[in-house]
Amino acid sequence: MRACEGCRSGVEALRNGTESLRSLANEMPDSVNWTRLSQEMTGNIRVGLAAGECVGPVPTGRPRSLAWHAMAVIAAAFVLVIGALSVNLPREQTDRLMGSLRAIRWHRVGTVLRVPTLQDGIILEASQTSIDLKANGGTMSFLTPKNDGVAVSVSMQGSAGTQYVDSDTGQVTINRVYYAQ
Repeated sequence: MRACEGCRSGVEALRNGTESLRSLANEMPDSVNWTRLSQEMTGNIRVGLAAGECVGPVPTGRPRSLAWHAMAVIAAAFVLVIGALSVNLPREQTDRLMGSLRAIRWHRVGTVLRVPTLQDGIILEASQTSIDLKANGGTMSFLTPKNDGVAVSVSMQGSAGTQYVDSDTGQVTINRVYYAQ
């Protein structure tokens, strides 16, 4: 203690704190019945515990998820929309829609997707290696690098696209070709 100033000041602070506590304890009112206060606090704790037991046990299971309800509502809306489309869509548009769906289904060769077109001889294809627009014996291609994470998409409106993360730059590259009829 004699050699360390920090230790000496710490002990002095502890002594001053002890003196302050003793002086505060002496200032407490004499009329307070500490035994009675202790009994009241214990009684209040017991009343709180008993009230908690009256409420009932805490549910331990998971609350019911609203996901099933939401899925049921979405499925019902989907059925209503499909029903309304089938009743109100003109016959020629229904035939074109079904023909386009069949064309996509039947023109799928390996990993190549073909977009249905109205004009014969024009083919829009998308694969993991390229997007090709073929017409009059020629082909225009957008090539994608060799990459395992290429996402290929085609649409009924006459577009095809690829999306991938460039391994050199880390950037997302999106190629999309539209065919206007």
